[in-house]
Amino acid sequence: MALELVDFNPFRNRTLESRPHVAAALALLLGMGADPEAALGAHLPGALLALEGGGVALEVAGSLDLRPGEAGALPVRVLSPTPVPVEVHPEGGLSAYLSPNPAKGEAVLRVYAPEATPPGLYRVRLRAEGQEAVAEARVAQAPEARVLLEACPLSGACQTLTLPREGGPFRLEVPPGPHRLLAFLDRDGDGALDREEPWAEVQVRAPARGVRLLLR
Repeated sequence: MALELVDFNPFRNRTLESRPHVAAALALLLGMGADPEAALGAHLPGALLALEGGGVALEVAGSLDLRPGEAGALPVRVLSPTPVPVEVHPEGGLSAYLSPNPAKGEAVLRVYAPEATPPGLYRVRLRAEGQEAVAEARVAQAPEARVLLEACPLSGACQTLTLPREGGPFRLEVPPGPHRLLAFLDRDGDGALDREEPWAEVQVRAPARGVRLLLR
């Protein structure tokens, strides 16, 4: 197959057959299922680099914005004629892995920022066959944790009270009758109970005194 390159320096008005390394790069992309028009565009320089660098090139698309305790994912393109193992080196205590690995063509880089991660810009380096790509993840300041107490009647709206992280005595004015009390440590400040946040609940009938909730 011969495709005409238009306005692609330095091979203007020449066919791919006249440049074997360009034809080989295109064949590499087409072999990974790339669209022919896309192969002649953004991905062709990477494929050329793959051939010149021993058969592999790595491309990472975009960057991540995380908060402590959050995870994110970035698309990665591994330009190689065969699946290759990719080393993943995260900075600053982040956790990261590539799936699949060994990889060829499209892959996904998954990155997790532990709860205690300080705010800042972190990098995850990918290496394969002497080539390297860098993914960036910016971790924001963690919101101050707080204890939220919700009192929900059998019907109608719930009432919410905010307590300090360490807890303590509380008073909540609610209508008489049965209520479900739910207390949880809102670590991420989103106002909702997440899977890994400590919580406790109890059924009470208002008015009530001496109610204790131990978050676990």
